[in-house]
Amino acid sequence: VISAFMMPIVMLILFGEGLGGIIELPGVSYRQFIFPGMVAMIVLMNSIFAGVTIVTDRQFGFLREILVAPVSRTAVAVAKISGGATIALINGVVLFAFAPLMGIDISFLMVVKMMGLILLVGFMLTGIGVSIGSRLRTPESFQMLSQAIIFPAMFLSGVFFPVNNTAKWLDFFVQFNPITYAVAPIREIGLANELEKVPPEVAASLINIEAFGHTFTILEELGVVVAFALLMLWFAVRGVRNAS
Repeated sequence: VISAFMMPIVMLILFGEGLGGIIELPGVSYRQFIFPGMVAMIVLMNSIFAGVTIVTDRQFGFLREILVAPVSRTAVAVAKISGGATIALINGVVLFAFAPLMGIDISFLMVVKMMGLILLVGFMLTGIGVSIGSRLRTPESFQMLSQAIIFPAMFLSGVFFPVNNTAKWLDFFVQFNPITYAVAPIREIGLANELEKVPPEVAASLINIEAFGHTFTILEELGVVVAFALLMLWFAVRGVRNAS
């Protein structure tokens, strides 16, 4: 439990305090801006690494016992993903308890609004982890491959900076990164109070995703998350069905 929260809290302190006085964002402090990103980060890390349980279950023979049980393999995949998403939800919600200690303005209503969103994002990301884990044989392979996916996707998703401020040649990677569309609605809810105090164009520069000449609404962002979550569920089900 401690290790699950250590990295986001340390990064929140280091980035929020260390870069807070250097990075200037219109209408909002960098510490306030980065907090929703840290929520997304802890959900990301806990969700994807939940897939390693399939690898360890295979190593110790427990996966074989599950697969010969009178339960469909689709149910096994859905249960794995649902369990990982639930753990990610709990960790994400607990992180809100540290917000007052960091001087971050957050309300109970805001936390309630985020819970369903975090669960949906956790489901999508756990699907990625289960899809990877069901096709690998060793935890070391899972760790190396997942890190190769997590860190580029995390840094290019808007966790640490507005995605509209990236270099033009990075736009392709940002726009085709599904995690970008998961971070944006979390930040929009997390910064709701601050965004009401700034002009609409300033708020748009902080939270909006512009891709292919179109500015995504929060419903369209959620649509992308749902579509990718279903795709990852399909890959995860196929991976578990073929597991042995």
